[in-house]
Amino acid sequence: MESSKFKFFFILILIFFLFSLFNSFILAQERGLEVEYPEVGGEKITTSTTIAGYAVYIFKLSLIIAAILAFAVLIYGGFRYVTSAGNPLAMDDAKKWIWGGIIGLILLLCSWLILNIISPEFLQPKVEELKETGGIYLINEKKEKRHFYSIGPISEIPEDFKAVKIEFISDKPAEEEFSSSTKEELYSIYYYSEKNQEGDEKEVKNNKALDSPPPSSPQSLDFPPKSIYFFWQKPGVYLYEEDFLNPIPMPEVYTGSQKTLKDFQDKAQSMRIVNEKMAPTWITPILFEDTDYEGMCDISIIRGNIVDRLKNKVSSIIVSQGTLPYGEVIFYEKQNCDTKDETERYIYTTIGPDPDHVTKDKTKLDQWLSIKINGNFSVLLNTEEELEGRCMVFSGVGCIPSFKGTSVYSADPEGFRPVDAWIFPTIE
Repeated sequence: MESSKFKFFFILILIFFLFSLFNSFILAQERGLEVEYPEVGGEKITTSTTIAGYAVYIFKLSLIIAAILAFAVLIYGGFRYVTSAGNPLAMDDAKKWIWGGIIGLILLLCSWLILNIISPEFLQPKVEELKETGGIYLINEKKEKRHFYSIGPISEIPEDFKAVKIEFISDKPAEEEFSSSTKEELYSIYYYSEKNQEGDEKEVKNNKALDSPPPSSPQSLDFPPKSIYFFWQKPGVYLYEEDFLNPIPMPEVYTGSQKTLKDFQDKAQSMRIVNEKMAPTWITPILFEDTDYEGMCDISIIRGNIVDRLKNKVSSIIVSQGTLPYGEVIFYEKQNCDTKDETERYIYTTIGPDPDHVTKDKTKLDQWLSIKINGNFSVLLNTEEELEGRCMVFSGVGCIPSFKGTSVYSADPEGFRPVDAWIFPTIE
């Protein structure tokens, strides 16, 4: 009974010791080392030790612990044998402990010899270190690195890690106006002096050389960040408050149409359009001065366009990502797409992906009162040529029976009428 109790408490203490040791290793990187761990077989634990380093350290430490336990069992058995004189049962139990310790030491020694003869590498285990394939490294003053990666944009930085430099692991975009469909591209990171993207804001552009192994050369930070924003290169329309070469504050990215830009309304000064490389669709943004796609507008008709200075204020945006257009658009002088006279209509057909320009003079019609869309087109109408007037977009297949009652038609005989059209792929 006494022997069973001793075994139970011995095993319990051993489990507690190993758990405490393992828990200390896990927390070492998060809060720093509170104690100095002994060097074991050339291995030492530091705050920058990787999981591979832990594995090698624990393997070598376990060999030493096993030898110590076997030797402790041998001593315990000898002690019991000496103190059990006159008690045959206790002496037999002590002999079992002694033989158990001896056999344990012999097995440990034989295992070591056999492994050393078969392959010395078994006694010097090497665990391949997993290398990070994306994101960034932040480096503190002690030159310790920490890896940060986020599929979403934002990451918080632990309070105890004061980063002074950054290295990029992810590739930077091969081209300013295109994104890759085969790999992630990190354009830059924005870092902040406070959590939740608050406080001072700075940008660091990815300086990693194309087709080179990670990481990039270190770049200095102006202050230790408490939060960072990963600015991935994705297809979309990028609107900047300043010139896109000096993008502070961070631009807004639009991948779909927005009736109002909310907090970014009237702030956009420049624009960058990013299309996906080799994609069958192309982004065509239409920028409106007023909300709900009204007022004066501007349309980008160049693929991969960078606009240094926008013509008008921007309060809403339509983002067209249509495929190759097909079919026709018919312009009519009368309402309800009604005509029996060929001279009272104009048929436009196209097979190209870029927006096309049609003026009223080109159609040789006195006025436009209705249109019919037969195909995957959208039509932007304007009350003056070259987008100097009021704009409105019409989309969908079929007849638009009348422009009366819309923002591009005035009931006043001397008022405005649609005289200019841009035709582009259907808005998706």
